Amino acid sequence: QQELPTLILEAVKELEVAKQQVLKRIQIWKRQQQLAGNGALFEENLAPLQKRCESLVEVYFQLHQQVMAANAELGAELLPRLLERFNEVLSSLVKR
Repeated sequence: QQELPTLILEAVKELEVAKQQVLKRIQIWKRQQQLAGNGALFEENLAPLQKRCESLVEVYFQLHQQVMAANAELGAELLPRLLERFNEVLSSLVKR
């Protein structure tokens, strides 16, 4: 039971790292799109990028459900911090 908060915190960190990677890939795609206006080659296929975003959101919701199920074990102090981090992950992904 003591391991659960640690495991969840590690999973949230990994989720945040994955989010950063997806956001970085989105920025690269946007820049390539801009350069295409100057004649650079541009791969317009959004399917791989969309798949990454969908996979990240799927992991987000699964982890969120696990956190909510472990509400009692996480305690009143950790749960709000985790929920705030979850909201930031989803919010930044949707906005970009």
